[in-house]
Amino acid sequence: MQAYRFCFTAIAAATMLSACGGGSDNPPENEAPYVLNVKKVEGRYNTNKAATATDLKSLSAFNAANAVTISLPALDTQDLVLKSAAVGGAVQVAEAQAVPQAKTATQLAQLLSWQTDAQGQNTAALRVHATDAFGLRLGLVVDALPDSATVRVFKEANGQVEAVGYETTGAAINQTIKNNTDAGDTSIAGRTWWSADLGGDTVVLQINLPAGVPSEAVKVALPTISNMFRDASEYTYAVESADSASSSNPLQDLNFNPAITKAEQVPSAGSCNLDVTCYNNGSQQRDAVARMLFTQADGKGYWCTGSLLNDAINSNTPYFLTANHCISSQTEASSLQTDWFFRTSSCNGNYLDAKRTTRAGGARLLFSNNSEQGNDITLLVLNDAAPAGTFLAGWDANQNNTEQNIYGIHHPAGSLAKIAGGQTVAYANCNGDTCSSNPNGRFYWVQWAEGITEGGSSGSALFTANGYVIGALHGGSSECSAKGSPDFYGRLDMAFEAGAKNFLASSKVPF
Repeated sequence: MQAYRFCFTAIAAATMLSACGGGSDNPPENEAPYVLNVKKVEGRYNTNKAATATDLKSLSAFNAANAVTISLPALDTQDLVLKSAAVGGAVQVAEAQAVPQAKTATQLAQLLSWQTDAQGQNTAALRVHATDAFGLRLGLVVDALPDSATVRVFKEANGQVEAVGYETTGAAINQTIKNNTDAGDTSIAGRTWWSADLGGDTVVLQINLPAGVPSEAVKVALPTISNMFRDASEYTYAVESADSASSSNPLQDLNFNPAITKAEQVPSAGSCNLDVTCYNNGSQQRDAVARMLFTQADGKGYWCTGSLLNDAINSNTPYFLTANHCISSQTEASSLQTDWFFRTSSCNGNYLDAKRTTRAGGARLLFSNNSEQGNDITLLVLNDAAPAGTFLAGWDANQNNTEQNIYGIHHPAGSLAKIAGGQTVAYANCNGDTCSSNPNGRFYWVQWAEGITEGGSSGSALFTANGYVIGALHGGSSECSAKGSPDFYGRLDMAFEAGAKNFLASSKVPF
C-alpha cells in the first residue's frame, strides 16, 4: 500500500478516504511455543541492560583525505515537499537518487583506494556529497562482505569528519540481508543495506578489514541513496545537558556556549497539537513511543510512529507496534531507524530531552495485516535492545467498549512527541476508499476533545485512560481546522487473535 495518512470527507454514515489498503508481503511464519491464556498485560520499564545496541556513538576520528568523493546534484524538491505536505499517513521525507558512479560492485571497487596499516588491516573510504540534502542514507547492495568487516558511517561538515557516527559489522549487515531473503525478497531491494541517517549533506563510508582478509572479498555497490529533502529547520531546539538544564536562558547558552549544548533541527507540526511533556496522562507510556524512519524498496524514506509493547512473560523482548501501511515487509523493517525520548524536556520548553537517542539496527517482521482484510497493524521486534529508560507498554486484547476515554501519543509530521485525548465512539470498517461505522468493525472510530493527529502519527498506539494499548492509528481527517473529524485505529484485540498472540502471549520467546 502507498504509505499515506488518509484524508476523509464525511458522506452520510460513511467516511471517504483518499487511499486505503496494505502491503501484499506475507510475514514469515514462526513456529511458536504454546500461547498463554492471557489477554491483558501490565506495562513495565525495560530492565534489559546486557543486550547489544547499534546506536549512534562516538567513534575515533580518522583522516578521510584518501576518501574518493562522489558528488550528486541537488534534487528538485519543491514539488516533493508540496506533495508530502498535502497527504497524510507515513510522511515522505526522502527521495531516491541514483548514483551512476557506483551503480555496480565493479565500479565501486575501482573507486576505493585501500590503505594497509602496520597491523595489516585494510581500510577504504568513500565520501558522498548530495547537494542541499538535509540528510542521506546510503543504499549498499551487498554481493559479498566478510563477516569480520567493520563498517562505519561518519557525518562530515565544513570539511571535517565528526566524531559521532554509526558503526556495525559485516556479520550484522549479512544477517539483515539474510532476513530479507529468508522472507522471500531476493530482489536488489532485498540485498540492500541502508545506512543510518546522520543529518547533513555529506557522509563518509569507511570499510575496515582485519589482517589477512583481502580487499577483493568486498563486493558492494551503491546504486542509490535516499536523499532527505524535508527541511526541518523551522524550529531549532537545544539538546539538554546536565549543565544547561539549570540555566534560566537556554537559548543564550546555546548561542554562547556550544560546548554545553548543541542545536538540533526539529520539524514543525500543527499549532493545535499538544506537547506530551505538559500532561500527567501517559507519563510512563510516552517512554514507549518512538519516531520511525524507514526506507521502502524504491529508496523513498518515510516517518511514522511506533510503540514498545510488553509481553506476557516480561522477557524484555523489544516488541514494537506500528501500522501495516507504514511497514508491511521484512525489507522495509530492516531499514528501520528509531528516535527515542524525542520530546521537550519541560512543558513547551526549548530543550530536547537529555535522554534522546537513536537506534538504527532495523527490525524483524513478526505479524502484519492490511486494512481491507485486517486491522492495518504490524508487530515487529527490534534487532537492537530497547534504550535504557524505555517503557514496555501494557496492552488489553479483550474486546473493549466502543465508548471510553482514550489518548494517543505520536510524532505528527515527524515532530516532537504530542498527545491527544478523546473518546472511542463506535467500531468501523475500512475497505478500499471508505471507512464506515459497523457494529462488528475492525477499527475504532475516535473523536478527539483535545489535540489531533497528522501525517507521521500513523502507527501510533491508542491507549485507554488506564494506559493499556488497544489499537494503532490507521488514518483520519482530524486537523486544527476540523478537530471534530474522526480518526480510525486498528483493533489490537482482533490482530491479537489473528496472530500477534503467538508473540505477545507466548510461553517463551519464540525465536
